[in-house]
Amino acid sequence: MATVVLRPSSTTSQTGWTADPYPNAADNNTATSVTQSSVTCNWTAVLDDLHSDLSGATINSFTISANGKAGRAGASTCALSLVHSSDGEFAAENESWTGTQNTQTTSARTTQQNGSSALTYAYINNCSVKIDPNTQGIQLYELYVTVDYTAAGYGNTVNGVASANISKINGVATANIEKVNGI
Repeated sequence: MATVVLRPSSTTSQTGWTADPYPNAADNNTATSVTQSSVTCNWTAVLDDLHSDLSGATINSFTISANGKAGRAGASTCALSLVHSSDGEFAAENESWTGTQNTQTTSARTTQQNGSSALTYAYINNCSVKIDPNTQGIQLYELYVTVDYTAAGYGNTVNGVASANISKINGVATANIEKVNGI
């Protein structure tokens, strides 16, 4: 299985930071940061879309990660969640930091907000990411979502054999074959 990292591409809403967390907490650079400056603090950010090449992929799971360190209190806890455009906030999980900068990651989630429907390309592309720190303060360096997927691969019948029954063609896994003879 392969993974792709989706980073925030803009801010939907934010409050309680020294500056808008975008782009400092979305630039894939753990040397830039933004600091919590108020007891009431959160950030919701639009995520980059999955590339169109993944439109036929099976989305297995996602995790939310944040790189940070605790602020003035020496310990901090933040709720990390995904926010779907019509289903709302879900997959909220609390992660904690101390005074040492490190990355905390949520458990892998395998379903949509309803808890039973499989994740899809379109569903993930309609999600934002949210961080909601407690009152203890955090310095946030990065916030991102990692999507685990299985590529669609070759999906055609070969010599009357269904693609579901073909695991390899000439020693190459079908998940790694997009076309055979230009077809």
